[in-house]
Amino acid sequence: MKIRMEKGFKNFLFRTAIFIVVFMAFSFLIGTKIFTNNFIEVWKISIYTRIGYILLFSILGFILLYRKRLTEFPIYKYKAKDGVMMALSVVALAGFYFVETYSAQINQTLLNMILVHALGISIFAFLALGVYGISFAKHFAKKFKKELLYFLIFAIITYSFMNLVWGLWPYLSLAVLKVTTFLLKIIGINVATFGTDGITVNGFSVIVAEACSGIYSIFIFTALYLFIVFLDWNKLNKKKAAALFLPAVLGAFAFNIIRVFTLMLVGAYISRNLALGLYHSYSGMMFFLIYFVLFWGLLYKYMKK
Repeated sequence: MKIRMEKGFKNFLFRTAIFIVVFMAFSFLIGTKIFTNNFIEVWKISIYTRIGYILLFSILGFILLYRKRLTEFPIYKYKAKDGVMMALSVVALAGFYFVETYSAQINQTLLNMILVHALGISIFAFLALGVYGISFAKHFAKKFKKELLYFLIFAIITYSFMNLVWGLWPYLSLAVLKVTTFLLKIIGINVATFGTDGITVNGFSVIVAEACSGIYSIFIFTALYLFIVFLDWNKLNKKKAAALFLPAVLGAFAFNIIRVFTLMLVGAYISRNLALGLYHSYSGMMFFLIYFVLFWGLLYKYMKK
């Protein structure tokens, strides 16, 4: 039975696409300065890295699981107060960018630490309200109270287990380095490696470490796969779900290699700053989100009984 694309659902999908694009654009801008004066470590910003990954994957997982109910949503007109939320998000972004740039001149007190974190969180909180609208957000929270709790529990468990899988990143990074080097040589690119984890193309050099391993995205994709199977246990064919599990995870790993391969070409022949911004932000996750949409969009119906 096909789901009728009601106008309210179309509007929700449209706003979700806008939110994801703007979220990545904002994170890209933040990523260009995140390592200035070691800002990410000194001000403990690294704790949000995992949360961003979980959030983006969870949005798509939520739509997949509850799309039928989302078709019942009406269209909420965009109001002036929603525009104010969007403006506040931009102001918060500008403020955070300023803090990143001049963080070395800011005293690292407990109050300042709290204010910096509050400023960073407010960017995306205001963004969500500005894109979806305050009225929609209230209706959504009321309508999906129980489901949001499920996903909150999923996020907490996933976040907690990330420390356990973190130790695997050196092995994944090594595999990414080897395969990426091989692919670059196949297309005739002059590539050189240095040390145990460095790669250089046309003067653009990177260390294939944690950010390139794809460990977070692969783990969250795996966790969300199992979570979706658990929630839709009575709707899915267990044998098909089990048979597709390993190919699905390997596909996520392959997309990470495509991501690193592409960003190496961008850094070497288009823009070094652009590539570094994508490496150090959630923008690089676009590859994983595309893979998530393709995988579940093509195979979810097949996995059903």
